Order: sequence, then structure tokens, then C-alpha cells
Amino acid sequence: MTDIPEPPPTDLAAEVRRLRELLAPAGRLAEFGRFAAQQIHELRQPLFAIKGLAQLLLEKDHVELEEVLDFARHIVEQSERLGALVATLRQLSVPAQTAAKARAEIGPVLVRVTSLLDFRLRKTGAILRTRVAPDLPPVAATPAVIEQILINLLANALDAVKGSTPPLVQVRARLQAENPRFAIIEVADNGLGIAKTLRPRLFESFFTTKGDEQGTGLGLAVSRELARGAGGELALLDDAPGWPEPANTVFRLTLPVSQEL
Repeated sequence: MTDIPEPPPTDLAAEVRRLRELLAPAGRLAEFGRFAAQQIHELRQPLFAIKGLAQLLLEKDHVELEEVLDFARHIVEQSERLGALVATLRQLSVPAQTAAKARAEIGPVLVRVTSLLDFRLRKTGAILRTRVAPDLPPVAATPAVIEQILINLLANALDAVKGSTPPLVQVRARLQAENPRFAIIEVADNGLGIAKTLRPRLFESFFTTKGDEQGTGLGLAVSRELARGAGGELALLDDAPGWPEPANTVFRLTLPVSQEL
């Protein structure tokens, strides 16, 4: 009987290194694809806004000069947002300059976001009510980050209130009572709400309840990453009492208060 030679002992550490080397390019490619999909999602928002403003003008039988100028201002603002997003992409290939310390006032950012979504509010007839605590200090995040998160949350809320009577979206910002080192911004709507079975998947990339043609499933995933990148968090609340009017779905953005004077 011929003896069958035993295979040489396997160097497990070497095999793991080899496997990592084989998978690394695929992982980088997948990560780049995910990043590209996120950026496409963010670029779509201002593009849809510009298209919506143009459609509103085309649907009117008669427009006043002041109204045309108002729409033009919104289009310029949306174009500037597109430029900012493109500049973010450009930073991937250009060494970033020393970044200024992140600091933003929530009130002015919320005013800007409201103006950027004005076309959707007009189109849907939705009511937007905002309340910012007068003693709210600046937060440690850039205005662009807060703007991007709020646009995603408010766009989702406006989709959710279609069919509600009246369609209502509420926003409130204040210091966190249990930990005043953080500020919280909550966005509530009186839509039908989100089924409990779907809630655990809401922040997954590419998961959407709107259908493939209406949603990319990236808005909440991107927004949570931005919040965490600023040292904060984004969550869907199970219960949020204290709203002056019905609120069936509430998202809470938590951001650290700026320590810069």
C-alpha cells in the first residue's frame, strides 16, 4: 500500500493576508460605488428643485415680475447647492486645505432650507411650522451638513403627508434637557406613520418605502453618516410627546454644541 503524503501545514496568517489582498480591490470598488450612489442621491435634490420651479412657472397662465424674480432667486440658490456638492466631489482628488472649525447657527440654516423647499411647499400645499429655542447656541457642525440632513428629512416628511388633511410638517430645535452639551432638531409629520416591521431597516443603504422610481433609499443612510461624522446621531423616535399638533412620525437629529467662542 502506497503511503499518501500529507499536505504541508497551512500558514493560516499567510492565507488570511492573501485573502485580504484579493478582496481589497473589490472592497474599494464597492465602497466607491456606494459613495457614488450617495452623491447621485444628493445631486438629485437640487435638480428636482430647479425642475419643479420651472414647472410651476410653465403651469401658470400669468406671472408677475416679482414672482419670476423670486423663482429665479430660488434657482440660483439650488444651483449654488449643486456647486457645493460638486466641490465636495472635487476634494477627492485635490488635497484638502486646512478646514475651518465647524460651527453653525441652526436658525439661519433652517430659514435657508425652508426657502430651498419653498417650491415643494407651494406644490403640495403642505404647512410647515418651525420653532427654534431663543437661547439655542451654535452647534459643532458645518451649515452644509445641517442643511443636507434637514433637506433629506423634510423632503421625506413632505412625501409622507400627501393625502393628510391638512398636510402638516413641524420642526423644533432646542437644547437636550438631560444633556445641554447637545442640541436636538426634530422633524415631525402627520402622515400615516412607518410600520414597525420596516423601522429596523430605515437607515439601510438602498432601502426605500417609496418604490424604485421615487426613492433611492440613501437619504436617511447618508444623513445618519453625516450626523455621526459631526459627533451626533440621527434616529427615528418611537414616541415624542409635546407637539402642539398631531405628529405620527418624528426624526431626531442630535448635534454637539460648539465649544468655540
